[in-house]
Amino acid sequence: MTKLLLTTDNLPEGIAVKEVFGMIQVTGPVEVSNKGLVRGFFERNKNEYREVIDAFINSAPSEANAIIGVQISTAVQNFSNGTFLYVTYVGTPVVLEGDMI
Repeated sequence: MTKLLLTTDNLPEGIAVKEVFGMIQVTGPVEVSNKGLVRGFFERNKNEYREVIDAFINSAPSEANAIIGVQISTAVQNFSNGTFLYVTYVGTPVVLEGDMI
């Protein structure tokens, strides 16, 4: 099921919240340093940023058709094996109903 992600708590006219679930949070690493040639070749189809977003969406209850109040925060950390951007998503899964849903 596709879920609508909204960064606002104010919904468009004609849409109402039918059910609210508990807040969810997912943090994931995204390597931002230059990868070595061999690692880069084998991981060229890997999209770490998309994997974090997918993990966030998949952590919502299956009944939810949207996540509202989505907030994103980031932090960067250097390690011996590379530099990583840590992306954190927080939001509230809901069931929306209305004309546009």
